[in-house]
Amino acid sequence: MSTNAVPPEAIRLPPGPAGGGVWPGLGFVVVTALFFGSGPTLARLAFDGGTGVLTLQIARFLVAAIGLWAWLLISGRVRPIPRSRIPLVGAMVLLSTGASFGYMTSVRSIPVPVASLIFFTFPLMVGPLAHLIGDERLSLRRVAALGVGFSGLALVLGGGMAGADPLGLALAFGGGTCVAVSFQVSRRLTVDIAPTQLTAIMAAGSGLVCLVALAVHAEIHLPETARGWVGILGNAVSYAVGLTCLFAAIRRLGSVRTAIVINLEPVVSVALAAAVLGEALGGMQLLGGAVVLAGILLAQSERRSAPRA
Repeated sequence: MSTNAVPPEAIRLPPGPAGGGVWPGLGFVVVTALFFGSGPTLARLAFDGGTGVLTLQIARFLVAAIGLWAWLLISGRVRPIPRSRIPLVGAMVLLSTGASFGYMTSVRSIPVPVASLIFFTFPLMVGPLAHLIGDERLSLRRVAALGVGFSGLALVLGGGMAGADPLGLALAFGGGTCVAVSFQVSRRLTVDIAPTQLTAIMAAGSGLVCLVALAVHAEIHLPETARGWVGILGNAVSYAVGLTCLFAAIRRLGSVRTAIVINLEPVVSVALAAAVLGEALGGMQLLGGAVVLAGILLAQSERRSAPRA
């Protein structure tokens, strides 16, 4: 098939339902960053309070699933899933489970800022993946925005790499890789499935995967302190709200632009780690935050400067 016969706009996926757009999408990303950004700190509180690894994951997924499905059923918002999308839903469940397990578990053995830096290599993977499969064009401006954004993250989260636990680093990187692939899959699913229902499906499916793992070889370790309970329940809420808003953002903005703007999330993670866990922020980290914002502005300027068709 000749690529010259079809303009790039024609092969892009629909941006979402009527009423969607850039600014609502950006708003969803900001909410995602706030809630997902709190996840690692809440996970550390849960672990410090005696919570087990699988216990945290089960609570994270099942609490979110129960709440979301209850709301969907009460509000009458449950819709049938097209049969053609079921394989992609299965893939998303596995990717969601891998991303959550890798990132949240990594903070047991490495500092939250280091885990965030490794995990947030995923925006660098999203652009090339979207370009290779033909979903979105990876322009020079977007390449520059990704590079600037990650440079800012390196400044924000820099330091602490020496002597870091290799398993923790591998878990964080594996989680980020799962997210990068899931961006491409969810871009297709959000065309046919509402973000809240998709989040409920992901939460329920991932919860079942963790329950199977628990039945094979593990045991429940509930929190032993009040801070531990705050961590485990707060982590579940952050997951439910964050993932729902993430899917809504991808539906409106696309995977590449969402991946760029989501660079705000680790800035939130570092700020919360400083406030709750006592990790200090220095001048270099503040400079890095400014660089991250510069990368976001660079990415957004592309659409404003693009000529009208």
